[in-house]
Amino acid sequence: MIKQLFLVPCLLASGLAFAAGNTLDITVNGVRDDQGTIRAGIYDTPAAFPKEGKAMAKTSTPAKAGSVKLQFTDLPPGKYAVILYHDENNDGQMDKRFGMIPIEGYGLSNNIKASGKPSFDQCAFDVPETKNQTIELRY
Repeated sequence: MIKQLFLVPCLLASGLAFAAGNTLDITVNGVRDDQGTIRAGIYDTPAAFPKEGKAMAKTSTPAKAGSVKLQFTDLPPGKYAVILYHDENNDGQMDKRFGMIPIEGYGLSNNIKASGKPSFDQCAFDVPETKNQTIELRY
């Protein structure tokens, strides 16, 4: 009986901790071919966005012509922005012309069409209010 009484608070505490994590499902549309990988980073600060090495978390999936799904899990409540790209040559980085202009397909949360560096505020959304994002790739 004592073991059962001790176990109940532990289970409740672990359940509450699990419930605090949030999931963001992303649908990526407009993938032009099956080559390479779709890579995404999620950011929680304007200072880090959109620097690939400064993402709070990253995820990826093999490319598939048409659309693919990605997911970020265990996100605490807050403001986030996502950038993703189609790494067609699988070199692990977004290839750019002149170090600035993407030459691989890319997309931003809220489907922002940025000319120049996108801002965190333009791409930002709130979690847990937002549970899904659909992002169109632009080539």
